[in-house]
Amino acid sequence: MKLRKQMSEWNLKKKITFFLTLVMMMTSVVILLISTISAAYHMTNQSKDMARRQLDMLVSNYDDTLKQYQDLAVAMVIEDSVQKYCKSANNAGTGYEQEALGVYNCLMNMQNVRSNLNFAVVEKESSGRYVYKGNSSVVDAKFDVAYQTDYEASIPIKEGNTVRMSFGNAYFRDGRYTLTLYHPVYSTSTIHEVKGMLVLNFNDSLVEQLRQEENHQTDLELFLMDCNGRIVSISNEGRIGTTVSYLDQMEGGSGSFQKDGMLINYQKVGKWNYYLIHEIPVLEFYRESIVVMVLMMVLTIAMTAFAIVFQRRMINSFYEPMNRVLSAMDDVSLGKLDERIDMESMDVDSRKLAEGFNSMMEEIDMLMEQVKMEQHQMEQIRFNALQAQIKPHFLYNTLECIHWQAVVDGNKEISTMVKAMAQYYRICLSRGKEVIALREELEHIRSYLIIQNMRYDNIIELVDHISEEYYNVQIPKMTLQPLVENAIYHGIRIKEGGKGTIVLEIRACGEDIYLSLCDSGTGMTQEEIDEMNQSISLYDETFGYGVRNVNKRIELMFGTEYGLRYFRNEQGGVTVEIRLPRGGKSEDKGVI
Repeated sequence: MKLRKQMSEWNLKKKITFFLTLVMMMTSVVILLISTISAAYHMTNQSKDMARRQLDMLVSNYDDTLKQYQDLAVAMVIEDSVQKYCKSANNAGTGYEQEALGVYNCLMNMQNVRSNLNFAVVEKESSGRYVYKGNSSVVDAKFDVAYQTDYEASIPIKEGNTVRMSFGNAYFRDGRYTLTLYHPVYSTSTIHEVKGMLVLNFNDSLVEQLRQEENHQTDLELFLMDCNGRIVSISNEGRIGTTVSYLDQMEGGSGSFQKDGMLINYQKVGKWNYYLIHEIPVLEFYRESIVVMVLMMVLTIAMTAFAIVFQRRMINSFYEPMNRVLSAMDDVSLGKLDERIDMESMDVDSRKLAEGFNSMMEEIDMLMEQVKMEQHQMEQIRFNALQAQIKPHFLYNTLECIHWQAVVDGNKEISTMVKAMAQYYRICLSRGKEVIALREELEHIRSYLIIQNMRYDNIIELVDHISEEYYNVQIPKMTLQPLVENAIYHGIRIKEGGKGTIVLEIRACGEDIYLSLCDSGTGMTQEEIDEMNQSISLYDETFGYGVRNVNKRIELMFGTEYGLRYFRNEQGGVTVEIRLPRGGKSEDKGVI
């Protein structure tokens, strides 16, 4: 409440500065939070996806490698020389040496094909005799010493499979870790009959691949684990042979989970009983995100500070022309309508504002002049109407006396003419009213035509098609008489034959009515009709109740959409159509 009270006393400049600064700071905080969270989320997911793709690639490669080892072992056990050697009962002598030489040559050929093969051994099941071929001697390979122990430490390569595999450093004196494949030699003639054992020892490429991947990320550990949770291959040799603590959390062939601050991804190597494990600290995923967050925070704060300073200067620049506009508006409120804003040294937007203000004041001046002009026109029309009423007062009273005198003397023609003239002037007066019912206006026209027909020997015929439902329509008095007079003097009298017809009709259209007066006079050309319609709204105060002033009175009373319109008709004469509001209500300018 206290802040709101203080703000109510601030000027516009201070309020704008405060709110813009507040909005900019809030916007910066929101943008910073959203961008930071979004960046951290996407970068973390990207790192996790990269780790999973890395693991997928290694698994795929190693699955292919193990399949090649197995295919190589299968090809060896069905070799004729191997089968003959294992089935033979010879354990010494020339026959045995020839059989052993055939196996040795086969093993030598295989070693020539596989450069990473350290040694290959074919052992006879019955005698324990074997044929050895390797890059090192049997003693250096420690085959006799390590064979039985390493075989017992090996595991089946697949569930229910008799082929076994081991990773370890049991062989060789230098202690290097190798992969050993133990494949039983089955008889090709008897199903499931084991005749011997094929032993293949490889320098496996997986260890080197894992070491290279770990070098890219110092906190990363990649290793091969058997199905019992024992680590069999890892660059950190101290962990070889140890068992992981999360084997019970590994479900299915692949997945990931977090344990003790580590993200652990795992995937089974094909159908083999081995898993590739990817361990990395969770914080490692957010390390780059933290750097990005700090950088974005520094940039956001710097940009916000710069924007606040810049917007203060801009507000000062904007407020100066605004102050000039407000000052001009204050002067106008004091009645100085000639006040205008000097647009010199204003920027484009402020100049538009000043131009709008100046244009508004010019429009106000023009509207005031227009109001003055219309007021003058209304006063002039009232004056003309008053002048027209002064003489009829005297004439009306005089004609009433003549009418009764003619009645007494029995002169009916004089009585009829005088009565029509008295009726004519009575409607002219209309007790000072300017708008009368259509019924009275029609009586006025009939009285006028009685006088004219008596003057000109019945040259005009009036045809009235107006039904009684329209008799109460309001119409400015003396509207039809000038039109009838024009039809007589400018159309019918100068026509050949000197006689004609005037037809009155009326129709409704929505909230308006259209009253038409059609004569059968000499008519007008289309050019004259167009000129009449274009000039009909021009006011001429020298004309008393002329056609233009009849139209002007209607416009002033009801609006510019109402008034007279001229047309040519089928009889060759002229039709005047008068548009009036059916309710007869005038605009706010007042009824004259």
